[in-house]
Amino acid sequence: MSTGIPSEYNLSSIYIIESVESDEEQTRKVARGTCFSISPSLLLTAYHVISNEGKIKIYFSSDDYARGQYICAKCIHWNENSDFAILEIESSAGSFIDLYSASVNLDTEVKSCGYPIEKEHYHAPIKVRITNSFENIASREYSFEVSQSDTISAYRGMSGSPVLYDGSCIGVLLVQQGTNTLYAVSLKDILSDTAAHKIITKSITNIKIQDGINYEPPKHPPSPFKYCINCNVEQPNIKGVDIGFTMKTWNINNLTEAVYDWIIDYCLSHKEKANFTGAKRSLFKYARANYPSHDINALGDLFLHIAIRDSYKTIPVMNKVFDANNKTFSCTHAVLNLDTIELWIGASSVSTNIEDAVKIAIENIKYIANITTLKHRLYTLTAEIDDSWPHVDKLKRLANSNLSLDDRFDKIIIPVFLMHDSLIIKEYDKSLFIELFNRKIQYCRSILADGINPNLIDLIDLRIFYFPVSDISIVHSALLQELNS
Repeated sequence: MSTGIPSEYNLSSIYIIESVESDEEQTRKVARGTCFSISPSLLLTAYHVISNEGKIKIYFSSDDYARGQYICAKCIHWNENSDFAILEIESSAGSFIDLYSASVNLDTEVKSCGYPIEKEHYHAPIKVRITNSFENIASREYSFEVSQSDTISAYRGMSGSPVLYDGSCIGVLLVQQGTNTLYAVSLKDILSDTAAHKIITKSITNIKIQDGINYEPPKHPPSPFKYCINCNVEQPNIKGVDIGFTMKTWNINNLTEAVYDWIIDYCLSHKEKANFTGAKRSLFKYARANYPSHDINALGDLFLHIAIRDSYKTIPVMNKVFDANNKTFSCTHAVLNLDTIELWIGASSVSTNIEDAVKIAIENIKYIANITTLKHRLYTLTAEIDDSWPHVDKLKRLANSNLSLDDRFDKIIIPVFLMHDSLIIKEYDKSLFIELFNRKIQYCRSILADGINPNLIDLIDLRIFYFPVSDISIVHSALLQELNS
């Protein structure tokens, strides 16, 4: 029977699971979720689906569920803290999903497929994005969080579904009880469980391990930014940047104090820092001398650098430079994401109003997306990357002028930082703040959509950071005062 969904969702390896418990009065309690096969005899699911220790029933298809036709499985290992379970079946699963142990970055597109109860016994494929990662938090309950899909309103029954990247499983979906929040435990974290690792590797010998799975970007100071809104509903993705309020006062002092520590990271390249021989205070003075304090637009470039370093584990290659046409790029960073090299070429826009800020950003986006511009940018960064760089074996591919443009990177991403004066900061109202912030983001998106060809939005990957401020000139003056204190 044709399922009508792409093969990359691996529907033939994804099943309905029920855990049926009977108490002393024979009243049946049924927990339902999703599970999937990872070998002919092993299945993965969420532990909370089977935690009632009832009889475990596996339905290989929607039709089997409708007919009441199932096989039984037994749980051979579980981890309550990480919320996963490994099941064993006696009969052979007809197909299974390949495993991929990987670290994933924010906004990476992933897929999943399961059997939400609202769809009765029918499958529901979804395409979502990674919205949060907890990989570097030792006390984490989950590995990462994903966005919701507009095709499902209630996710009960989806727990235990595979999280898929390029057709391989990178994690197990966990729906938090009582909410529609979608978390996941990564395969990387599952394999860190010694017993689970032993069971899985005994049965499966070809688990794919991400090249550079333990990759860590160069360390950076704590970010002053919080992202109160992460809007993935439509393209482009827009993050709302906030620094918070204390007693209804905007935290501008906290912002400038935190940014002080970022000046070295922003103003100096890896090569410049590696070759510097003086004391740390002298290094700061050297970096401060390189900060274009006379240029108020440098605020946007600096804040963009902070935002993408903090959010996306980027490796800075170059910051603001002028090209042959006297046009500027805010930054060039690289990201090692899964097995790909992403080239991040940024732009920023600083203005007193949202309309002008977006207009400037649109001009910069169009310019960056030009092939001639890209060639010049790659030519410029060739001189920056040498053997002192972290992950130089991968980054040298970016700088290899013998390769064609298409072969030097896997993906181009254009991050844009928008700043403007805004009444939602000047006339702060706690009860309305998020609602008004959301409206501004939707307005920002509508201006972008009107100003950029839809085909260009689909072609490139835009990441917008939207930062309304009290007054651009006051922020600029406060930062300069802090840097010279």
